[in-house]
Amino acid sequence: MPAVAIGRISIPKGWDYDVGVSFEKESKPIQVKSVKKNGPMWGKLRRGYMIHGIVLGDNRKVEGLNGAQLKSLLENTSKSKDRKLLVQVAFPSELELKFGPNYDYQHEGVTLEETGGKIMLKKIHDETLRKQILPGMQLASVFFEDVGVEVSGYSLAELAPCFTAETNCRMTLWDPRRAAPSSGKKTILPRRLDLQLPAGVADLGLQVTATVIDGEKQLKLSGMMGSTPCFLGGQGKLLSGMIVQTLLVDSYVFRDLKTASGLKETLEKTSGRPDRIMMLERPTDGRNNKPATKIINGKLSSSSAPTQKKDVATKQIVLPSSNANLGFEFEGTQTGVIQITSVSASSKARVGQTIVGFIDKDGTEYSDIADYDLREMIELSQNTRNRKLVVKEAQWEDNVLSTTAEQEQES
Repeated sequence: MPAVAIGRISIPKGWDYDVGVSFEKESKPIQVKSVKKNGPMWGKLRRGYMIHGIVLGDNRKVEGLNGAQLKSLLENTSKSKDRKLLVQVAFPSELELKFGPNYDYQHEGVTLEETGGKIMLKKIHDETLRKQILPGMQLASVFFEDVGVEVSGYSLAELAPCFTAETNCRMTLWDPRRAAPSSGKKTILPRRLDLQLPAGVADLGLQVTATVIDGEKQLKLSGMMGSTPCFLGGQGKLLSGMIVQTLLVDSYVFRDLKTASGLKETLEKTSGRPDRIMMLERPTDGRNNKPATKIINGKLSSSSAPTQKKDVATKQIVLPSSNANLGFEFEGTQTGVIQITSVSASSKARVGQTIVGFIDKDGTEYSDIADYDLREMIELSQNTRNRKLVVKEAQWEDNVLSTTAEQEQES
């Protein structure tokens, strides 16, 4: 076997086991689990490094240590000036890094390169990240948070267009000695995706294909358009296979989205609206291969509704004491659902939420109320504090008003 290169890293005086570094409990040699940012060993030790022993101040070398023995030696010799760790540069088996505007690391901080059938972290330009890990790890998978899709087995040429300054993603990296991810592309689609469409978008820039699933006509995303840029950029192609369920504009659900022409026309006629959400769903549940939840005119089919209504969290919204400052409007539907239909900029309520209860100034909660009951409660409780609404986030089974593109244009 080739010799393992072991280096010596000086230990600051006073540094012991419990200051800034943690180790894997069972590994031997001892593997570094984490290093505290800006701690005494930050930039000297990195996650994955292997500690084979320690050289004490009197030049005694102690090897074959476990974590407990290393801890004891570090504590007992913390005043020594000349201690050194015997360290082997190595990589952790697996590591996750987060990139994008929501995180500390940006995509331009690293360079990826495809070689030998693997995508490698070739260079690290970000100084902070360079102190955390070394270049050389391989890319195993990427989770694109903005579209909820996880991929592996893609080539770098396919992934590169997806990495922009606006992309938030989580990269899983592997030790370069591990075999590359199994051959063949793997794409894990989200069960459901509520896609916010910016105002002005009149064309998705995505190919759509009419299909039939379980006897019902559906519209499936099937790739990128060559002529029209996708508003999602390169990430748009990752949504191939998702089913277009509905388009929610304010509190209206469009039901005529079963053909490519119907979708195109609806998008064009609503392109001036700032609040549009396209609801997508994968066609089957990958865990049990059951059909995904169906939506019929803005409502769940009866067979699916019970599973969707479970464990939907509620939250409370504190109301101002004056009704003139409520900042929202609501209305009841034929099925008794009370839905928020409009809000002001200062309101904490959101369009599409359903009101499921009211709490008065004494803390008494009223549920299963009709919209006219709620209006009376709000009127009678005016000029009191601590009154609250109990709301749920918008659900597809809520009986929101359905409409067509033509009807919406006329209004």
